[in-house]
Amino acid sequence: MNGIFGYLVLRDALPKFLSLVATDSNLLIEQHNGGMVISFHRIINTHRYELTKFAVHDVLTVLLLGVPLLVEYGYDGDHEPENPMFEWIHGIPATFLEVMAQINSRRTGSRVRLDDWQTLEERVLFWKSRYAMLNDAPVPGSDDAERVAVQEGWRHLLLIYIYMGVCGASSDDPRVQGSVSRIFQLASSVRSSQIGMHMLPQCVVQAGIAARMEKHRVAVYQKLMSFTGPRLWLFDGPQYSQFLYHLWRGVGEGGRAVTWDDYVRSRQAIISI
Repeated sequence: MNGIFGYLVLRDALPKFLSLVATDSNLLIEQHNGGMVISFHRIINTHRYELTKFAVHDVLTVLLLGVPLLVEYGYDGDHEPENPMFEWIHGIPATFLEVMAQINSRRTGSRVRLDDWQTLEERVLFWKSRYAMLNDAPVPGSDDAERVAVQEGWRHLLLIYIYMGVCGASSDDPRVQGSVSRIFQLASSVRSSQIGMHMLPQCVVQAGIAARMEKHRVAVYQKLMSFTGPRLWLFDGPQYSQFLYHLWRGVGEGGRAVTWDDYVRSRQAIISI
């Protein structure tokens, strides 16, 4: 699905989403100023799958397109054990999705209480996969090993997003480059297309934003051009390759360092929303 078209569909569905949320007061939390916002933790754990799906798409679209969140979420600090089915369905651990949502909220200028970047970084760094908690490590090349690689890809995507999207670091920051290199390593270890689709599109874009070496940029461009077809919700690889090409041949020409806002401006230069 074309990313821009997907975002517009999501935006048109916002009134219906809000009307459904309004029928269940358990999905709302009160802020210190007396206002009510949607609890992010509760919305992604509700049995109403269509509500969870909307929130997941809302968060990922902000990451990929640099648009504002459609919904004002509240983060009530309720970190219960993760439901394994959430990751199986949506392809990303719930803890990581909430960190991403908080970064989005901060970049959107939200007035709700948010964790500082150090707390978000700590949550990402110390999050443990349920596979890593097993007595036996996953067999290399197995589905479990590839799922661990996907989870690690998400971890490094978020670290890049924290450093560049919140701290204002540029792509030449050693922390950013360390995560870029790790994403390339992980991508090469994921052979299953079904499992890889949960990580590769989003992680490739983030690695592409911060990539400085021409060989990495070429690899990103070629991989993005291969991401087409109906399985890719809210993602059309060739479209994102245009955003990155504008970035690389503009402020990032010759491997120069770029910022997250540079990527957003490149997206806006190609397609304005």
